[in-house]
Amino acid sequence: MTKKINTKHLEALKKYLSTFIDIPFQEWAFFTSVLNVRKFEKDEFYFRHGDAVDEVGFVVEGLFYNFYSNKKGESSVKYFVAEGSSIACLSSLILNIPASFSGQALEDSILLTIKYRDLQKVFLRHSCWERMGRLSAEKLYIEKEVREERFLRADAREKYEYFVNEHPNLVNRLPQYLIASYLGITPVTLSRVRKKRT
Repeated sequence: MTKKINTKHLEALKKYLSTFIDIPFQEWAFFTSVLNVRKFEKDEFYFRHGDAVDEVGFVVEGLFYNFYSNKKGESSVKYFVAEGSSIACLSSLILNIPASFSGQALEDSILLTIKYRDLQKVFLRHSCWERMGRLSAEKLYIEKEVREERFLRADAREKYEYFVNEHPNLVNRLPQYLIASYLGITPVTLSRVRKKRT
């Protein structure tokens, strides 16, 4: 971990946060003072199932995925986390329990991270941070609700179309078996769907 943070990475984070709130200069200065930068090689874990997670990461370069594993070693993709998105296990952070899933880099990646204890200090400093927390939680909830509805009502072709339309930048960056896992279909079914699109 190092404190020297690339200006371009800070600008990317500020751009993301500014979609939720206007950040006063002094608040941004404090916020950046408690950030760290972490670099990950492809296949390296940010956290594993069973870990005590104590920070939130923001992806400024690269790609991660979060996944559940069963006792047989089989995994199911929870979601993908690309540039401009945050990664954490919220239940572990908030409830102080072991992580229920894992987060792993799919590419060489860079995260800006903040310890949860420091994030709590940030929330207490200014109303803009509380607003950010509320709006980001609402965004996560809506995304989860929409995904659940689609998974219950859509067929394999529709699921893949949703994915392509919402994540066009990920289609060629991800192994097909991970996309299939995320969509809840088999790789064979995904292959058939893709062939019918061409």
